Amino acid sequence: MHLSVVIATYRRIEALERTLGHLAALGLPGDVRGCDATSEVIVVDNGSGDNSPDRLRERFPLVRVIELQSNLGVDAFNRGAAAASGDVLLILDDDAWPDQHALSEALAALAADPSLAAISLVPVHPDSKRPEWSFVRQRVDSFGFMGCANLVRTSAWRAAGGYEPAYFLYRNDTDLALTLGALGLNVRCDPAWRAWHDSQFTAAKSERWLNLATRNWLWLCRRHARGLHKPLGIIGGAARAVAHAGLRPRRLAQVARGVWAGLLTPAPALKVKVDGAPFRRHMSQRRG
Repeated sequence: MHLSVVIATYRRIEALERTLGHLAALGLPGDVRGCDATSEVIVVDNGSGDNSPDRLRERFPLVRVIELQSNLGVDAFNRGAAAASGDVLLILDDDAWPDQHALSEALAALAADPSLAAISLVPVHPDSKRPEWSFVRQRVDSFGFMGCANLVRTSAWRAAGGYEPAYFLYRNDTDLALTLGALGLNVRCDPAWRAWHDSQFTAAKSERWLNLATRNWLWLCRRHARGLHKPLGIIGGAARAVAHAGLRPRRLAQVARGVWAGLLTPAPALKVKVDGAPFRRHMSQRRG
């Protein structure tokens, strides 16, 4: 098995170097510890416009760096995946890295079960040890979430079309999980398979998140939900965004912008047939 690690980054060189240091401790790139797999690491710089690529090449000479001329958001992952040679992709945020045991066990599961298309590693903060998905209490198949660290067979990634570029940021990962589900491909999550996510934004949502994540959630509902679940999903997502915004007018205005764009601009076209079942499972899993 050959593993390609793909990381997209934009002006976060310190976080990225920390992540690459953790990957190096796991033997990445190279032989994956505890598993019969070799690996490559690809970093896609999203047009940072600074010395990040040169700094990476100097400190991590085994890492392949792809420089983009502008910030393409999540489409940078698609560019990295297109350049990858592995039969399995590890899609990582630049502030996330897999637990060694989780990576070995998850790769072994993919090797043993050809019907398994992807594995969502549970994001956990390295200091607090609190999982972001507290609702995952046992192994789940047909999982409707993806996050900061996802193992995906390259063939499944290509069949789904990778991340939808129009999202730019946020919800693209869960959209991919639902698209894989619509294709009849299995996504698994196990609470024992963790990724460390050193992010300051998991609890306090930024104004940008309130805008884009709200728009993208409404797009996701329009793409994947069917019947009554579509308006229920839209209303529930907007309500969660309002709760994150609090009573501050400026933050509420960002939610309003997201709702307006999510409802009144065309949702990106989905090229697979959808019956709404993956979205219904997603909502059920979210409730725990």
